[in-house]
Amino acid sequence: MNRQEAQRIVEAALNNFMEVDRYLLENDLLERCIAGRLAMHLQHLIGDYVVDVEYNRAGVSPKRLRLPEECANRRDEHGNSLVMPDIIVHRRGADGPNIIAMELKKVENRDGPACDRMRVHAFRDQLGYRHGVLIECATGADPTIRVLEWVGS
Repeated sequence: MNRQEAQRIVEAALNNFMEVDRYLLENDLLERCIAGRLAMHLQHLIGDYVVDVEYNRAGVSPKRLRLPEECANRRDEHGNSLVMPDIIVHRRGADGPNIIAMELKKVENRDGPACDRMRVHAFRDQLGYRHGVLIECATGADPTIRVLEWVGS
């Protein structure tokens, strides 16, 4: 899947999300809930690939990235960050392919998007995802969901 196809699918899923699931943003539901529903919209558009939420395996091993200390939730015995992307588009199993890794960030989150941005780049550079996408969500009376950054060709 090239970047133009991926962008078209992600934008369509975001538009569908706003039509059907705007309530989640208006009422400030958890990021996991928003990611789960967005994944459902992606799955309807994606074709032969699988869309998973918080999928933490690379084959049978946990996903690991080299990330700065402030961006690591948990570390393994070698100091690598154990990670689970918010949403991925892939074929399950070690052979992949890994198509899209997505991180969602609420605008209201005090941490800002810096670590999510690093993770999106690392998923592509270290785990071989073709595309990385950072999604920004604004909740409350004027909700939005949009692509903040694309990584990859």
